[in-house]
Amino acid sequence: MRQFGCPEDCSEPYKPVDRNELSENALFLLDRNRIDNANDPMAIFVSIVDQMSAHQREVISRFEAAIALAGVEFGRIDLAIAMAEETQKQIADLTFALDLMQKDFALTTDKIRQRSNSDIILNHLKPCIYGLFGAILALFVVFMSLRLKIF
Repeated sequence: MRQFGCPEDCSEPYKPVDRNELSENALFLLDRNRIDNANDPMAIFVSIVDQMSAHQREVISRFEAAIALAGVEFGRIDLAIAMAEETQKQIADLTFALDLMQKDFALTTDKIRQRSNSDIILNHLKPCIYGLFGAILALFVVFMSLRLKIF
């Protein structure tokens, strides 16, 4: 009689151990204890523990994959937060620039309001006056050149 085995008058028929279903560690344990009957309680126990270990490895593998995916998602979230912060900074810069433009516009309109109508008219007539003065000067130079025959 073996330690965990059935007595010699065991009623269960002999069934060989399916070596393809078990891991190397389980096969090592069975070979070490010289168990070749799949109906042996020790073989059944080793098979159950081996299956539990395989399921545990699968669960751990899935858990690691879930952790990796969570890490990727947290990286995306961090990137989105960084982009949102950058956008918020750009909006703040644009708001500041808009405030400066509004202040400059207000100062300009205040300056225009303080000017008299004659100043505004003179400001618009200055280019015309300069143009006429330039044309008169050009005509004077042409007249002088023709009169004196310099050119």
